[in-house]
Amino acid sequence: MNWNTELQVVKLRMPGEMKYSKSLNLEDIKGFLEIKPCSESYEEYIKPGLLYFTEDLNTLAKELGVDRIYPKGLFIEGIYGGEKKKGEEEYAGLVLKEHYSDSIIFKFKLYNTERTLVVPSELPNKYNVRIYKMIYVGEINPFRINKYLHIILSQRGEESLRQFLQEALKLNERNISEDAYKKIEKLIGELKQPGSIETLDMNKYYVVYRRVRAFTASFLKPATDNFIVKDEAGYIKCKDESTAYYYAAILNYLAFKVVESKRSFIRTQYARPILALYIAGLSWNNINDSVKKKVIELSEILHKKSPSKEYTNQKVALKDIARYYEFKEIIKILDSNTDRRKLEEALSIVSGKGVERSGYRKT
Repeated sequence: MNWNTELQVVKLRMPGEMKYSKSLNLEDIKGFLEIKPCSESYEEYIKPGLLYFTEDLNTLAKELGVDRIYPKGLFIEGIYGGEKKKGEEEYAGLVLKEHYSDSIIFKFKLYNTERTLVVPSELPNKYNVRIYKMIYVGEINPFRINKYLHIILSQRGEESLRQFLQEALKLNERNISEDAYKKIEKLIGELKQPGSIETLDMNKYYVVYRRVRAFTASFLKPATDNFIVKDEAGYIKCKDESTAYYYAAILNYLAFKVVESKRSFIRTQYARPILALYIAGLSWNNINDSVKKKVIELSEILHKKSPSKEYTNQKVALKDIARYYEFKEIIKILDSNTDRRKLEEALSIVSGKGVERSGYRKT
């Protein structure tokens, strides 16, 4: 088979009095076959499958007109100190409840502790420790990032972070309770972070999406140079603001179509939602300019109007945003510009039959 192979769509139209059986052969049914030319070339038809099975995200990014696709953020453990479980001790978390610094001291309070640790201002520099603004999956809703978590990490990796915390603990051991001491000590043993920290580019625009189950998404323009994304979220680095607003709307539209069709989200998405929008024919270059312009305008409004609130799950969040006039318009516009067969194929990549179950573990 070659690129010039002609594709055809074959449908079986059996009369009501006949029943289909696996024992039937071609001679039995050839009179009931409806054969039409496929609207796509062979190359166009197999391209989505090649992108999916080869996981060529660079090629997919090029097809979508974006700089890069990140199927997951940074792997970090110990952000909240874990969950309280029977027989297990709680411990401190890397997320900061508060912090302060000047030319002399650096003060910080770790999550799940009550006392502030105080260290000399030069100590963080010694271990290349910095406070980052982390985007966490639990804070991503359709068209909204509720808040950023301040987290302490080391640019040199987890061993440097451990050494920093050990020295901070030693300097403060007389001023904190035994319970707080044990919690921080356990955090030192449990924490994990990458060997280096990749921050978001302040000069770029992003779409950040949940990569676990419902892939709801939001536009993001980093205001500082210390933004990071945790691994339960994926993100797209876009060339410009309009592209980011557009793809945020498309991902939320596809997520809503999963809910609307009563399908269940698969648990681990990675870059599947990005491939799905390509398969659905909703990539930037596939949609005419007037449609894109309208979707971008509506997306921008929704990013201003979308409520900052917690939902029991993202199915509820999507149904909530679906009450807004602007999202109803996005649905109407994209429904009229999407091939139903392609949409069904796209949804099958990110969802299946069954009841969705949701929930996130704080670690």
